[in-house]
Formats: sequence, C-alpha cells, structure tokens
Amino acid sequence: MPIRTRFQVRHISREEFYDLDYQVMGIAFEIHNEFGPFCDEKIYQVELAERCQKRSLGTVDLEEPIYVSCHGFSKNYYIDLLLNHSVMYELKTAPALTNDHKKQAINYLLLAGLNCGKLINMGTASVQHEFVSTTMTPQERYQFMIHDQHWNNLDQDSEWMKQTMVELLSEWGAFLDTNLFYEAIEFYRGGKENVIKKVDIKKDERILGEQKVHLLNSKTAFKISAAKRYVAHYEQHLRLFLRHTSLMAIQWINFSNHDITFKTILNR
Repeated sequence: MPIRTRFQVRHISREEFYDLDYQVMGIAFEIHNEFGPFCDEKIYQVELAERCQKRSLGTVDLEEPIYVSCHGFSKNYYIDLLLNHSVMYELKTAPALTNDHKKQAINYLLLAGLNCGKLINMGTASVQHEFVSTTMTPQERYQFMIHDQHWNNLDQDSEWMKQTMVELLSEWGAFLDTNLFYEAIEFYRGGKENVIKKVDIKKDERILGEQKVHLLNSKTAFKISAAKRYVAHYEQHLRLFLRHTSLMAIQWINFSNHDITFKTILNR
C-alpha cells in the first residue's frame, strides 16, 4: 500500500473528543507546571504518554509511524502521541505555534485518515494549544482534477516530470504537503545534489549573485506549490524570478484543493 499505518482508525464523536481532550490538557498543564518550558520535546512526549496511561485514558502510542512509499521511494512520518487510535497530539517547544506547525499536523491527519488532533506548545511561559481537524476522507483526497492545457513537454525531462507527478498523485492523492513530492522527485533523480543547483540571478548583464533552484536540467526549473488564493499573483512572481535568470522555463505544478494545475512558464 502506498500509505500505510499500523493501526485501524477509530472515529469518535465530538463529545468523546472533548471529554478526552479535557483530561489530556489537564495533564499537559500539570507537566508544564512541574517541569517548566525549557525541556526538550521528547521529555514532554514521554511524560505525557506515561501519565495518560496511568489515568487509563485508553491505548497510548508514542512516535506512531505513517509509512509512505511509491516505486522505490519511501518516507516515514511519526505522530508524537496517538490516543485510542482516534486523536493525535503533536508536541512542540517553540517560541509560538505557527502556521507551519498547523500544516504539518493537518498533513499527518490526512495521511493517517484521522479527523482531529491537537497542537500543544510547551516551550512558552504558559501552555499554548490549538485544535486541528479535517472532515476529508482518504477517498476524497483522490477526487482531483488535472488541468494541463498550458503545459508543454519541452524536453524528455519535462515529459518525465509530468508523468511522475501524475503517478505520485494517483498513489497518494492530493492535499498533502508539497515537500513529500519534492523529496520523491529528488530521490528519483539521484539525490538533492542532482536536483538543487545554483543559478545566476541577473539584472541586465550584471550578475547579482547565485540562488539555489530545483532543476530538471540546465535550462528548465520546476516548482511544486499549494497556492490556493492569489494564484495569478503567484504565477506573476514566478515570471519575475525567471526573467532574472538564464533559464528557459519553469515547469509549475500547483495544488489548489481538488484542482491540480500543470503549467509551463516560459522566459520571454
């Protein structure tokens, strides 16, 4: 299976979640009051799991893996704390919870087929926490539409890129973190060193410096994004960047909910 877990998801009601979460958060506050905000993430994870078990809150799994694979590529994700095969808890020790933390948590929920979870940040003066959820089923993630009328197979590398991305989407579905797709492409191309290379950034004939770019070959870059709003502005920014390089084109794949757009941006 392209996405696999060791557990069978057990969906719970909102009332069950609130009851369980009330108890878990009470334990999290206890731990924070006792240990303070300066311990490593792992310390809080282990202590939270131990106390949840002692309070008989159900099955408690630490670092529960999610296995993702396709045609030789594999990547494992790990849920910090999974309770009753129902609720995911991700612990952080950060200055503040960020949108990236929320995106990571949603990605885990989607991959595992879970509906709800909680971000808990123990690294601040008082415990920060944020509810994360999704109503999307694994089946719904495969209900996407590909728009490729503005894609050009400029070369064999571009043709390979499109074919590979379509295969990955058919295996994993949409809505997932774009970094997963980047890592798969890097793996298939022989590693990051063969994909991420420096290109000159120019103004007229002046070279301002170098910047790392994902390349299919010396003339063609690629970009995988998840722009859902202001997509036209995102495209315009790609065109501005391309204009200041010697690249011929950027092959752009954008995930926007159920719509996957494949587009070739030429350096004119």
